[in-house]
Amino acid sequence: MYLPGGGHNGIPVINIAAFQAPPVDGHGNFTRFGDAGNGIIRALNIWQMDLELQKETRITERFTVEFAVQAFNIFNHTQLGDPGTLTLDYSPGNAPVAGGPVTNLADPGNFGVVTNTVNGLGTNTGTGLPRQLQFMLRLKF
Repeated sequence: MYLPGGGHNGIPVINIAAFQAPPVDGHGNFTRFGDAGNGIIRALNIWQMDLELQKETRITERFTVEFAVQAFNIFNHTQLGDPGTLTLDYSPGNAPVAGGPVTNLADPGNFGVVTNTVNGLGTNTGTGLPRQLQFMLRLKF
């Protein structure tokens, strides 16, 4: 069902040939739902590595300077978004011949193709942004 190398360079993640339309009766209506299970297709894994280096230096007995550098997505790993979905029109009017059976359910051109990156909204890992550095200097007294 998954294609090798999918998700990169316009190669779909999901093989459309692994799916077909459910059977139809003589009037062009589907006789039953398909037999593909719920959740059989998953999005690609996303991950990123963050790093922080921190140094604390005592200036006097009362004053301390703290310096830190934080790096988010330190390896600059691309966070690919979800592949394009497949939405089929199950109406009998979607037949090659008016009133005939639905025999050809064409897939959209972007089915299984990743066309976006994770933008950080609603995700549980990372921000999806390129590498970011943050510097910090703190005076403690």
